[in-house]
Order: sequence, then C-alpha cells, then structure tokens
Amino acid sequence: MTYMVKITIFFMIALHGVVSLANAASLKSVSIVESDVLKVSDIFDGVTHNANYVIGAAPLPGEDMTLNARTLYRIAKALDLSWSPLSSREQITIRREATIISYDDIESTLKQKISEKGVHGHYALELNNGKPSFVIPASFDATVEVTQFQYDMQKDVFSATLVAPSRDNPIKKMTVRGSVERLVSVPVLRSNLQNGDVITKNDIDFINVPQEKLQHDVIMNEEQLIGLTPRRIAHAGKFILNGTLHRPQIVARGEPIVIAFTQGALTLTAKGRALQDGAKGDLIRVKNMDSSRTVDAIVTAANQVAVQ
Repeated sequence: MTYMVKITIFFMIALHGVVSLANAASLKSVSIVESDVLKVSDIFDGVTHNANYVIGAAPLPGEDMTLNARTLYRIAKALDLSWSPLSSREQITIRREATIISYDDIESTLKQKISEKGVHGHYALELNNGKPSFVIPASFDATVEVTQFQYDMQKDVFSATLVAPSRDNPIKKMTVRGSVERLVSVPVLRSNLQNGDVITKNDIDFINVPQEKLQHDVIMNEEQLIGLTPRRIAHAGKFILNGTLHRPQIVARGEPIVIAFTQGALTLTAKGRALQDGAKGDLIRVKNMDSSRTVDAIVTAANQVAVQ
C-alpha cells in the first residue's frame, strides 16, 4: 500500500542555524528500510553530515510510503542539504522490508493441531476470514504458533489463536474460526473423450472434493470406468455420472462377422452377418451366411462372435 507520509520538521528548522555546512546530496529512486525509523541516509545519497538523523517513522512492515517533491525539499532545506527537486513530480518510494508468513504456513500449523484431535484422511479448511497471512519485521523468522485451540468433532468446526513468530515473542496475534471439509477421492478423466473412445487406466485421474458436494449418482470407483465409452462427450476433470457410460459396440448390425463354434480342441468358423449391435459379452442374433440359419451368439471381439 502506498500513502503520503506527514513528517513533522519544526525541530529540523531549529537546526538550520546550527548546521551551516552544506551537504551535497542526490535523491534515491527507491529506498528499502528495515528499522522502525526513517533516516536522512534512507532518502538521500552523498550526505556527509546528519546522515543518521531520524526524520520520522518508517512505514509498517511490508508497506510503502511516498514522499513528494514538496516534502523532500522541506527536509533538504531544514537540514541544509544541497538538493532541490528538478520538477514537482519528483518523489521517492520507501519500502519497509518484512517477513511474510503465508496462508499455507498458517494452514499447515492449524492442520497439525486438528490432527492432534484425531482428524485424519483428506480434508480442507474453510476459514471465516478467508486466507489470512502475517506480516512481521524482516528481522524475525517466518514462524507461527497456536496458543489456544478448540475443536467441535460433531460439527467439524474450530477456533484458534495464532501468534507470530512465537508464543514467547507474539509480535502479531490473530484469532481465526473455520470448519473442516471432509474430502473424497473421485475418479475423473485426464482429457476429453467421446463416444467410441474406450477408457483405460491411463485415462483416469483423481481429484479430492468435499463430500457434501457430491451427487448421489457420481461414479466413485475407477473400475466402473475402465473398458467403457461415453454415450456423448465426457469432459476432463468433471464428475462422471452413472448412466453416462456404456460398453462400446464392437459388432454393428448388418456388418459381416466371423462366427466361431468350439467343441473341445476343435474350432470351426463360418461367415455371418450381425442382426443386432453388440458390446463384448452381449448375446445377439446373427445369421450364418453358409446355411442361412439364424442363431444366438456371444460377442467375443470386434466383428467376432461365438456360438455355444
């Protein structure tokens, strides 16, 4: 966040009569500071006198402040610096270094406390205040601890008090409330498939989704997908519902087929024609083209059937 800082300089003006030595100075374009206070050397280069003079408070950790040409000129004049702005647009941005404790770190710490309560498996956290983070001075480590924790097993809700960087040195403190979303692993397709594309194990991926968001007819087992084909297009990463897949038709009505008859070690084949569509394992009607007889046969492979 960038904001204009108001710097009180009446005490500097009092120094004007004392500091008679002119200091040649040049304005920095960007200044990165670590401390709580802002010094002359944080703004100007080439200052030989009063370089460590404190002129005000530094921005908060992780924040910026901007000093415009008018404010800079007043500072330079009060400290008898040989500097003046080249234009009214001249300015400097001062940035305070900080240690950022991300939401991922906070989430990991909360999950550790939740696991101590006996919650295991796949789950996600939903915090009432979004995905917070900590911003602390750069001199501290990116660590966070929980000082108070309450968990309701019946409702899967919790509250926690977090401090950074530690309970012994709580520079920042935060209270969070949230809930645990139980997750279920669901098979989905890696890429779009259409009718005729037979699903294999390599086509399947898994995603974790909140249990309460699942429809009752979502396919949960990858074995229910393998070897089937979509009735229409099936989209990657989407739930697959019962009734949207079927066994692929490998025998088409009216197409020529091979009819096999097996007895012991003896197998006889004959030319035939399918009178029905069929998937592997289906019992369909076929016609023996040599005898013109119509018989029932089981689909065994593409354009192949077997007579029992």
